[in-house]
Amino acid sequence: MDTIFIQALINGLLLGGVYAAYSAGFSLIFGVMGVVNLAHGELVMLGAFTSYWMFVGFHMDPYFTVPFAMVFLFIFGYVIQKYIINRVIEQPHIMSYILTFGIHLMVANLALKIWTHDFRSITTSYSGANAAVWGLNIPYSRLITFCIALLIIWLLWFFLTRTETGRAIRATAMDKEVARLMGVNIREIYAITFGIGAAITGLAGASISPFVIIFPEMGLGYTITAFCVVVLGGMGYMPGALWGGIILGVAQSLAATYLSGGISVALTFIMLFFVLIVRPAGIVGKGQVA
Repeated sequence: MDTIFIQALINGLLLGGVYAAYSAGFSLIFGVMGVVNLAHGELVMLGAFTSYWMFVGFHMDPYFTVPFAMVFLFIFGYVIQKYIINRVIEQPHIMSYILTFGIHLMVANLALKIWTHDFRSITTSYSGANAAVWGLNIPYSRLITFCIALLIIWLLWFFLTRTETGRAIRATAMDKEVARLMGVNIREIYAITFGIGAAITGLAGASISPFVIIFPEMGLGYTITAFCVVVLGGMGYMPGALWGGIILGVAQSLAATYLSGGISVALTFIMLFFVLIVRPAGIVGKGQVA
C-alpha cells in the first residue's frame, strides 16, 4: 500500500485522538445537562496554561502536570456550575448559551489581561521526536495523547457504569424528574458532572500542551472543533467523541495530503452540515437529537 497514504492515515488517527481528548468533556456535559458549553475551549486553554506555568516554574514534564490541571479545572468547573450555570439550568436552552458565551468572553479576556497576547510553547527533550517504523514517522507526543484519549474514554465509561455517583449521573441524564424522586440531588449531580467534564478537558489541554501554541485566545477554535466532533459522533454519546474525533482527524489528514490544508478545514463544516441533515443522531445513530 502507498506509504504516503498509510502515513496520512496514521496522522489522521493521532489527530483524531487529540480531538477526542478535548471533546469528551463537551459530550458529557451536553449528555447530562443539555448544555452546549460555549466556554469549553477556555477550559482547554486553562489546562494548557496550567501545564505551561508548571513547566516554566518547576521544570515539570507536561504529562506529569496532568493531575494538577485536572484538580484545578474540576474545582473551577464545579464552582462555575454550582453558583452560576445552575441558576439558569431550568430555563430555556438559549439562557445557558448566552451564559456560557459570557463565561467564554470573561475567561478569555481575563487571561489576556494577565498573560498578554504572547504566544508560548513547551519544548521538551522529546519535542519533534518521532518513532520511525518501516519508513513511517509517529510523533511521540501525539501518540501519548492518543493513548490518553483512549484511557479517558474507558475511565469515564467505567466511572459512569460502575460507581454510585456515575449511576446517579446516568439516571439524571435519562430522566431528571424520576432521578429526583429517587432521592438524587440534581443540582449537586449537575455540579459534579460539570466539574468532571472540566477536569477531563483540563487533562486534554495539559496533554496537548507539548505540541500546540499556547495563548489566551486559543479557546474558540477548540470549542468549534469539539462541537463538530460531538455532532459527528452523536451528541451526548460518550464513545461517539472517539469515533467523531477519529473520523474527522482521518478525513482532514487525507484531504491535507491529497488536496490542500485549506480544504481540510472546509471539509469539517461540510461533514457537519451533511451529518446534521442526513444523520442528526451522529454517525453511529446513538446521539441525542432534541
